[in-house]
Amino acid sequence: MDLEILERLEPVCNAGYKAGHHDKCLPGTRKSVLTNLMLWAKLPQDQNVFWLNGLAGTGKSTIAQSFSEAVAQEGLLGASFFCSRDYLDRKELKHIFPTLAYQLACHYPNFRSQIIRIIKEDPKIAHSSLISQLENLLVNPLSGKNISCIIVIDALDECVDNEPSSAILSVLGQFIKHLPLVKFFITGRPEPRIRTGFRLPLLEPITQIFLLHEVDLTSVDSDIQLYLTQRLAEISKQRSDLDLPNAWPHEYEIEALTKKSSQLFIFASTMIRFIESGNHEPDKRLQLLLSTDSTTHEGHAGIDSLYSQILLYAFLNVHKSEEFTVIRQVLGAIVLAFNPLSRKELSIILGFSTSFISTTLRHLHSVILVPSDETKEIRIFHKSFPDFLQDSERCTDVRLCINPKAHHREMALRCLELVKRLEINPCSLPPFTMNQDIVDLPQLLRNNIGAAIVYACTYWARHLKLTAASEDFAGQIVDLATNMLQNSPPWIELMSLINHLEEVIHSMNSLLDWLDKVSGSYLLFSIKVYIY
Repeated sequence: MDLEILERLEPVCNAGYKAGHHDKCLPGTRKSVLTNLMLWAKLPQDQNVFWLNGLAGTGKSTIAQSFSEAVAQEGLLGASFFCSRDYLDRKELKHIFPTLAYQLACHYPNFRSQIIRIIKEDPKIAHSSLISQLENLLVNPLSGKNISCIIVIDALDECVDNEPSSAILSVLGQFIKHLPLVKFFITGRPEPRIRTGFRLPLLEPITQIFLLHEVDLTSVDSDIQLYLTQRLAEISKQRSDLDLPNAWPHEYEIEALTKKSSQLFIFASTMIRFIESGNHEPDKRLQLLLSTDSTTHEGHAGIDSLYSQILLYAFLNVHKSEEFTVIRQVLGAIVLAFNPLSRKELSIILGFSTSFISTTLRHLHSVILVPSDETKEIRIFHKSFPDFLQDSERCTDVRLCINPKAHHREMALRCLELVKRLEINPCSLPPFTMNQDIVDLPQLLRNNIGAAIVYACTYWARHLKLTAASEDFAGQIVDLATNMLQNSPPWIELMSLINHLEEVIHSMNSLLDWLDKVSGSYLLFSIKVYIY
């Protein structure tokens, strides 16, 4: 019964450190950073907030994973939330406090009793404002409970937040004095809204800032060199099919790779993935990396040269423009999807075979995680890669550069085509069946509808909002949308089954707003006929 009440918080179940979205630090690396963090965690502090501030690729999330595991072993971790721009539920601020409260309730019985009472009084508390969430879900139930713990929030910069100063930091600053026994460990890029949030008068005095990208460069290079040495030794052992020299790689080669990393762990890990490709000889891949001009400066220039080289060799034997068109379609769908998609789902949405998608991604495993199981979602290792692909100044190969508006257009059309295929009552449910009465509803949806169509029904309007305006495209959208609305019950029914009925209203509003801006009153009127 308690669990059912707690579920009303609608927590993000895979947001905690146990989900294992990130590797932890290699033993022997990041010693000084982790030592500082553990001292802060264990000793009394005037500064109960710790901001691990670092540039992209400096290893913030890896450190957050290691720190979370360490304090959990010490019994100090209360809750954790690993933000991610790849997942809608992990990039929206509104999910953070309810999820943290849920985890705290599972961990501390006296907190649980208080939070259950609060939920009973206000069953919709999870949908209230951030300030109300913090006050009612954390501050009030923690007050007087003598609960001392650490809360981890990783990659705060990856959350959607249009406020000039981080909204969550603003409300945290207002209430942090009421949580004297709770410490907050937060990681994030030094983006303007994050920096401004930590400079707020109520938060700045109690915040300890650690600039990860300003750590002693010798120490960082030493950690990266250790990482490269161990990982390359593993690759050498794994490739027993090759006659690699006993001394491979040479010490000077590891030093050269360390220098090329430019203190970026993401650069080092990406190079390792490039070298360990099962379809190539690691020594030749290593020499390819060493043959390029050395990059010593920080920032995206170093990783960009690596990404350019990976793309060059991935599609070395592709010459026809139409082949690059479909390659861009696959990459664009992966990069711009609102939730990660599997090869099977991409196949259904794009109309390509799973084997074609596998072939397209075959040489990109150093930057994209492609599971052997075609039903498992494809993941991008680091957000710097999609950023690179969408920036024509960084990705100078026009054959592979992704135009977001063009690809959102393609996805909007493909999704609407899928929505058209829906039939009434695809799960063959008895009349007047309530969602809560359906046994294993998620499995039923997977078997009868599939994740691709669920994605299409949920996100077609979001893709549409991000497209470029043109009359011919508006005509296509009107044709598809009117067809969908003439047979709207299946779409509405599915949105109800997945508990996102409100998305129907948002989608219709988005459609009308888009048509109004693009096409004027005639097209807008033609679509409204079917809505009203």
